[in-house]
Amino acid sequence: MASISNWDFFNRNVQSGLLEGRFMNAAFTLVAAGPPRLSAILSPGGSEGINLGDIAYPVGVLQSMNIGQNSQIMRLWEIGSERSYFIRGRTVGQVGLGRVMYHGPSLLRVLYAYLKSETGTAKFDQLYVNDANAKLNTSGTAESKEKFKLPPGYQNLWIDLASDVFSQPIGLLFMLRDSNEDTVGAFYLEYCMITNHGLTTDAGGTILTENAALLYERIVPIDVQAVALIKNSTDVEAIVGANVIGSAA
Repeated sequence: MASISNWDFFNRNVQSGLLEGRFMNAAFTLVAAGPPRLSAILSPGGSEGINLGDIAYPVGVLQSMNIGQNSQIMRLWEIGSERSYFIRGRTVGQVGLGRVMYHGPSLLRVLYAYLKSETGTAKFDQLYVNDANAKLNTSGTAESKEKFKLPPGYQNLWIDLASDVFSQPIGLLFMLRDSNEDTVGAFYLEYCMITNHGLTTDAGGTILTENAALLYERIVPIDVQAVALIKNSTDVEAIVGANVIGSAA
């Protein structure tokens, strides 16, 4: 249905341009942890030529993920009228991650995959090769922060959220594909800070689960241009040909 004027509820779907069998779900969604700022890694022209696999570490065994955004709205009334005005304020976003402890790095360890510490009391390696420390100046000083005093944990298990390691920010990459393996979109959450971490199990349970809540500073959309914007059946004809049927019609 292109408009209300040709509304045909017996023969057509409300939204045309939807191809059968093309859907998105959790299996086609990738979450990866990386450095706090994407802009310091991208080429000057934007996201062209960037290899996302070089800047972010995939977070496996995720069981749940949620992203929320809240925008402050102030409502103003005036004397002499029952009508009102809206003034938009700041926008704040939060992320929730739930993960099973399987084998290898724990959730807190994976989220800080980009960071390393070569000196100090807490020493640990990066989980993947990257130079984000130097490029992003994570310590806010002339040199990158690679010295921490309070260990967050050892080897695979990081558990102490009071560690000064968690004073450093991280970033989160999200890539969304459909069942046809085409990328629908991608975005990066910059300057994420962990506000809450939990470890859960019970006497009758067979698994240990972790969860973490994070705040992020902003969302940076990544232009992938893999799936074109589909408004109606005319756009679909360019993909599947002139014989458009089903909900795509």
